[in-house]
Amino acid sequence: MEAPLILSIETSGKSGGVCLFKEKPLCSISFGSRESYSKKLFSALEYLRDYENFSLGKLDFIVVDVGPGSFTGLRIGLSVVKAFCLESPELKVIPVSSLEVLAGRFVGCPHELVCVINAYGGEVFIGIYHWEKDKLIPELKPCLLKVEKAKELVKSIEKTAIFLSETPELFRKYFKEVKKDLILPEELISLSPEITAKIGYLKYRLYKEKAFVSASELRPLYLKASEAERKSGLLLTCLE
Repeated sequence: MEAPLILSIETSGKSGGVCLFKEKPLCSISFGSRESYSKKLFSALEYLRDYENFSLGKLDFIVVDVGPGSFTGLRIGLSVVKAFCLESPELKVIPVSSLEVLAGRFVGCPHELVCVINAYGGEVFIGIYHWEKDKLIPELKPCLLKVEKAKELVKSIEKTAIFLSETPELFRKYFKEVKKDLILPEELISLSPEITAKIGYLKYRLYKEKAFVSASELRPLYLKASEAERKSGLLLTCLE
């Protein structure tokens, strides 16, 4: 059976991009969040169309990061995916979490993976995982915690664990002080479109049709209300 052709869209964190993927990356374009995600995302998609002969009709499915992460970035990425689905109703989508993407740097790793994203205000988005061959198993599903509560969780991990974050300088000292054997990778850990695509591809191999969602089911995993929502008193609705 021929491997699927995948387009991944990553707009959740400090860096983002798009990737054409078929068992491995074919073409990947990355950009920083300080630049306009909307402008850069459309420019990257135009490049794929003009120079890589990309079209929606050639795709088997799209993989998109649904968060938690940047409110604006997630809205842009998911809006593009929904627009593609309107244009091509047969197009399928696999949502992945930004915390899963962080863990995707270490496929097959025997250690626990503590994945952390800055939620500001003394809080973090955190997920804890381990790999069983090509299957990512959540020990703690994505959630929002105060840093002190997250430290307690990390302290309770009995196995060797690796700390993964786009902003390690903000939190690693807090977790290292409660778990002395916590491994801190030297290389920069980013939310890359290549890893986003790989996580989606592994989910497809494991779950086939069950991995897909429709455009109407596609929701951002916010976990925390935006500042504007908190000030207005609006209730937060997020993906379970």
